Amino acid sequence: MVKNDETENENNSLIGYDPLAWMDQEFEDNVAEEIEALPSSSDIDIDDSAFGEDNENADAEYSQSPVHLDASSNIQHVVMLHERLKKVLAANDHIEINASDVASIDTATLQLLVALKKDAVKLQKTVVFDSPSPRFIESAKLLGLRDILGV
Repeated sequence: MVKNDETENENNSLIGYDPLAWMDQEFEDNVAEEIEALPSSSDIDIDDSAFGEDNENADAEYSQSPVHLDASSNIQHVVMLHERLKKVLAANDHIEINASDVASIDTATLQLLVALKKDAVKLQKTVVFDSPSPRFIESAKLLGLRDILGV
Protein backbone atom coordinates (compact mmCIF):
# COMPACT_ATOMS: atom_id res chain seq x y z
CA MET A 1 0.00 0.00 0.00
CA VAL A 2 2.82 2.36 0.58
CA LYS A 3 3.87 2.06 -3.04
CA ASN A 4 0.37 3.00 -4.27
CA ASP A 5 0.31 6.14 -2.13
CA GLU A 6 3.73 7.23 -3.46
CA THR A 7 2.70 6.61 -7.07
CA GLU A 8 -0.57 8.44 -6.55
CA ASN A 9 1.26 11.44 -4.98
CA GLU A 10 3.68 11.59 -7.93
CA ASN A 11 0.77 11.70 -10.40
CA ASN A 12 -0.97 14.51 -8.47
CA SER A 13 2.21 16.54 -7.88
CA LEU A 14 2.30 20.11 -9.19
CA ILE A 15 6.09 20.31 -9.16
CA GLY A 16 7.22 21.51 -12.57
CA TYR A 17 3.69 22.43 -13.69
CA ASP A 18 3.33 25.92 -15.15
CA PRO A 19 -0.30 27.07 -14.92
CA LEU A 20 0.44 30.08 -17.17
CA ALA A 21 2.14 28.14 -19.97
CA TRP A 22 -0.95 28.52 -22.17
CA MET A 23 -0.40 32.32 -22.20
CA ASP A 24 3.05 32.04 -23.78
CA GLN A 25 1.73 29.76 -26.52
CA GLU A 26 -1.19 32.11 -27.25
CA PHE A 27 1.20 35.09 -27.46
CA GLU A 28 3.55 33.24 -29.85
CA ASP A 29 0.61 32.27 -32.07
CA ASN A 30 -0.62 35.90 -32.21
CA VAL A 31 2.85 37.22 -33.09
CA ALA A 32 3.24 34.62 -35.84
CA GLU A 33 -0.12 35.65 -37.33
CA GLU A 34 0.83 39.35 -37.24
CA ILE A 35 4.17 38.69 -38.94
CA GLU A 36 2.48 36.74 -41.72
CA ALA A 37 0.08 39.65 -42.27
CA LEU A 38 2.90 42.17 -42.83
CA PRO A 39 3.59 43.15 -46.46
CA SER A 40 6.85 41.95 -47.98
CA SER A 41 9.39 44.42 -49.34
CA SER A 42 8.33 43.56 -52.90
CA ASP A 43 4.79 44.78 -52.09
CA ILE A 44 5.95 48.28 -51.14
CA ASP A 45 6.27 50.91 -53.88
CA ILE A 46 8.88 53.62 -53.41
CA ASP A 47 8.61 56.87 -55.34
CA ASP A 48 12.13 57.38 -56.74
CA SER A 49 11.34 60.96 -57.72
CA ALA A 50 11.69 61.90 -54.05
CA PHE A 51 15.42 61.25 -54.39
CA GLY A 52 16.00 63.53 -57.37
CA GLU A 53 18.19 66.57 -57.97
CA ASP A 54 16.69 68.61 -55.13
CA ASN A 55 17.92 66.01 -52.65
CA GLU A 56 21.43 66.19 -54.13
CA ASN A 57 21.44 69.98 -53.71
CA ALA A 58 20.27 69.60 -50.11
CA ASP A 59 23.12 67.13 -49.45
CA ALA A 60 25.66 69.52 -50.97
CA GLU A 61 24.35 72.34 -48.80
CA TYR A 62 24.25 70.03 -45.78
CA SER A 63 27.97 69.22 -46.17
CA GLN A 64 29.18 72.83 -46.25
CA SER A 65 31.06 74.56 -43.48
CA PRO A 66 30.40 76.40 -41.14
CA VAL A 67 28.22 74.22 -38.94
CA HIS A 68 26.00 76.20 -36.58
CA LEU A 69 25.36 74.63 -33.19
CA ASP A 70 21.89 75.13 -31.72
CA ALA A 71 21.34 77.20 -28.60
CA SER A 72 20.40 73.99 -26.80
CA SER A 73 22.84 71.34 -28.03
CA ASN A 74 21.81 68.13 -26.35
CA ILE A 75 21.47 64.41 -26.87
CA GLN A 76 18.13 64.82 -28.66
CA HIS A 77 19.95 66.44 -31.58
CA VAL A 78 23.23 64.53 -31.42
CA VAL A 79 22.32 61.94 -34.09
CA MET A 80 21.40 64.63 -36.60
CA LEU A 81 24.52 66.62 -35.73
CA HIS A 82 26.64 63.49 -36.10
CA GLU A 83 25.30 62.89 -39.62
CA ARG A 84 25.95 66.50 -40.56
CA LEU A 85 29.49 66.46 -39.15
CA LYS A 86 30.33 63.25 -41.04
CA LYS A 87 29.28 64.87 -44.32
CA VAL A 88 31.09 68.12 -43.55
CA LEU A 89 34.27 66.23 -42.60
CA ALA A 90 34.18 64.18 -45.80
CA ALA A 91 33.65 67.24 -48.01
CA ASN A 92 35.99 69.80 -46.41
CA ASP A 93 39.60 70.12 -45.28
CA HIS A 94 38.83 73.05 -42.98
CA ILE A 95 35.71 72.82 -40.81
CA GLU A 96 34.30 75.78 -38.94
CA ILE A 97 31.82 75.25 -36.14
CA ASN A 98 29.89 78.30 -35.04
CA ALA A 99 29.21 77.86 -31.32
CA SER A 100 28.23 81.46 -30.60
CA ASP A 101 24.55 80.66 -29.92
CA VAL A 102 25.18 77.80 -27.48
CA ALA A 103 23.34 78.47 -24.21
CA SER A 104 23.50 74.87 -22.98
CA ILE A 105 25.46 71.86 -24.18
CA ASP A 106 25.57 68.34 -22.80
CA THR A 107 28.35 65.80 -22.58
CA ALA A 108 27.03 63.76 -25.52
CA THR A 109 27.44 66.73 -27.85
CA LEU A 110 30.86 67.61 -26.44
CA GLN A 111 31.93 63.98 -26.82
CA LEU A 112 30.85 64.09 -30.47
CA LEU A 113 32.87 67.26 -31.03
CA VAL A 114 35.94 65.68 -29.41
CA ALA A 115 35.57 62.66 -31.71
CA LEU A 116 35.33 65.04 -34.68
CA LYS A 117 38.55 66.80 -33.64
CA LYS A 118 40.36 63.47 -33.26
CA ASP A 119 39.13 62.19 -36.64
CA ALA A 120 40.12 65.48 -38.28
CA VAL A 121 43.67 65.17 -36.92
CA LYS A 122 43.95 61.64 -38.31
CA LEU A 123 42.74 62.88 -41.71
CA GLN A 124 45.02 65.93 -41.57
CA LYS A 125 42.05 68.30 -41.51
CA THR A 126 41.37 71.22 -39.21
CA VAL A 127 38.37 71.96 -37.01
CA VAL A 128 37.94 75.47 -35.65
CA PHE A 129 35.32 76.70 -33.20
CA ASP A 130 34.21 80.12 -34.34
CA SER A 131 33.12 82.53 -31.59
CA PRO A 132 32.33 79.95 -28.90
CA SER A 133 29.84 81.25 -26.36
CA PRO A 134 30.90 81.66 -22.73
CA ARG A 135 28.63 78.74 -21.83
CA PHE A 136 30.32 76.51 -24.44
CA ILE A 137 33.76 77.42 -23.11
CA GLU A 138 32.67 76.90 -19.50
CA SER A 139 31.20 73.47 -20.24
CA ALA A 140 34.33 72.38 -22.11
CA LYS A 141 36.49 73.63 -19.23
CA LEU A 142 34.41 71.81 -16.58
CA LEU A 143 34.88 68.52 -18.44
CA GLY A 144 38.58 69.10 -19.09
CA LEU A 145 38.02 69.36 -22.84
CA ARG A 146 39.03 72.97 -23.39
CA ASP A 147 42.52 72.13 -24.69
CA ILE A 148 41.31 69.23 -26.81
CA LEU A 149 38.63 71.36 -28.46
CA GLY A 150 40.94 74.37 -28.72
CA VAL A 151 38.60 76.92 -27.15
